[in-house]
Amino acid sequence: MNADTNRPERSPRSTRTYNSQLRKKQASQTRQLILKALAEQLANKGIKDFAIADAAQRAEVSPRTIYRYFPNRDALLEALGLWIDEQLGDPPYPNSVDDIVEMIEKVFPKFDEQATLVQALLLSELGKSVRSRLRIKRRESVAQSLQPVVEHLDATEAKAICAVIQHLASADMWNTMRDEYGLEGKESAKAVAWAIRTLITELQHQQNQTSA
Repeated sequence: MNADTNRPERSPRSTRTYNSQLRKKQASQTRQLILKALAEQLANKGIKDFAIADAAQRAEVSPRTIYRYFPNRDALLEALGLWIDEQLGDPPYPNSVDDIVEMIEKVFPKFDEQATLVQALLLSELGKSVRSRLRIKRRESVAQSLQPVVEHLDATEAKAICAVIQHLASADMWNTMRDEYGLEGKESAKAVAWAIRTLITELQHQQNQTSA
């Protein structure tokens, strides 16, 4: 008896499905390699902006491959921003005053783990462009979270208070505490959390006096 007679035949459809899944996996891996190469290039403090050719060489792909995945600068920056956010543990967006403090306590230590990359975001031209995309939604969510404790203030005062707290909760503050005062993320998070709680307590006190 021919052994092949008992071997199940693989249908063309199952082969196509396998090939399709393999291509998707390979495409995802290539995309991750490109983004990782761009982030590594960004983390080099001597680089003020990225070059597609350099990133392609680092990722071991052709420049054409990069353009296949990211057809323009905006698409590339948006994808890189999301990738960096993922590497930082997908920092949460606050929905309340307590969430702001919790966000700081989670994010500042994460910044320590990716210190070179975060500092490159703060210092390089490319980093500033990527960072501006990352912080818009977070800045808006912080402002909305503070609304209940600043609603008794006029618009200018409320905007100023929100700006102060947003800055305290920012990567810039983490970097200042790290570089100028030698504080690690957990230490600076504790100090910043205390400062924000103190401000919130004072705002709530003012609010109670206003409503009394």
